[in-house]
Amino acid sequence: MKYNRDWNNVNSIEILIHGLVMGTINKLPGISGGLYSLIIGFYNHLINSIQSLNYKNYQVLKDDGLKLFLKKINGFFLLFISVGMILSYFTTSIILDYFIAENELLVWSVFFGLIIGSVYILFKRKDKTNLQAALFLIFGLVFGIILSVSEPLYENRNIVFVFFCGFISICGITIPGLSGSFLLILLGNYKLLLVDSVNNFFNLITNIFYPNDQKLIVENEMINILIVFFIGSVLGLVILSKFLTYLTKRYPSQLDHLIIGFVIGTLPIVWPWNQIKNNLNQIEIANSVNYIAFGLILLGVLFTIFINNYVDKKNIRINR
Repeated sequence: MKYNRDWNNVNSIEILIHGLVMGTINKLPGISGGLYSLIIGFYNHLINSIQSLNYKNYQVLKDDGLKLFLKKINGFFLLFISVGMILSYFTTSIILDYFIAENELLVWSVFFGLIIGSVYILFKRKDKTNLQAALFLIFGLVFGIILSVSEPLYENRNIVFVFFCGFISICGITIPGLSGSFLLILLGNYKLLLVDSVNNFFNLITNIFYPNDQKLIVENEMINILIVFFIGSVLGLVILSKFLTYLTKRYPSQLDHLIIGFVIGTLPIVWPWNQIKNNLNQIEIANSVNYIAFGLILLGVLFTIFINNYVDKKNIRINR
């Protein structure tokens, strides 16, 4: 029996919780929020809701009012998913900031394991490789290697570049298996956009609601960066959703091979020990925890494989 849940009639708290989890996963390189929505079963509903944010339905808002407009776009579902994702960014960023400060090597070891695991998932789900698919894999691999051996990208606060980061990183929602956070790592702005700027905004909110003599430091530039990143993400989600959904349905094998090649080619960039090579304090810590780091890489791989196997088993049960 096929399971089709009406996500517009699901309890708002449950949708909010799914948004919290999805937002947290979006910040972990190697796992995408789209994969989580696929696991739970609301991926198609989410994509259809996003794609309904179009000019035709905006005309409905203008001509027939807010109530019908919200019904057309699955408004309450989008609202609670979005609120959950936004809230998750504050909690997750504070946790990540703490662990990065305490032991950056271990954090990047988990990230590296998650990324390796995602490559395994893509290999497992791809169709039989033909010449065309192999060419896509080679193209992705060559491009990734070129990026790896090129001058590394460092943190860039340019507003236009920040907007581009937001626009492109949203791919993780529409293409299950492609991590938007991984793209931000390659672009050099992962910590700036998903940790520092969010923590800065959290400081601003704290100062407003809990005023005291010792105010937390707030950088106005970081607030502007977060706003631009958010705008880029929203526009990227609305504009790219139809195109990316079309690619995943029309060329799934080619896209998988392209992503596999690209991720493999860029692995040297995210090698954990490369992240701390200029940080003497972290290098001293690393000397005593190298074995733990390798264990966390393995743990990240196994966790990603476990999630993938869960998806496969659930899909088998649904389609019986």
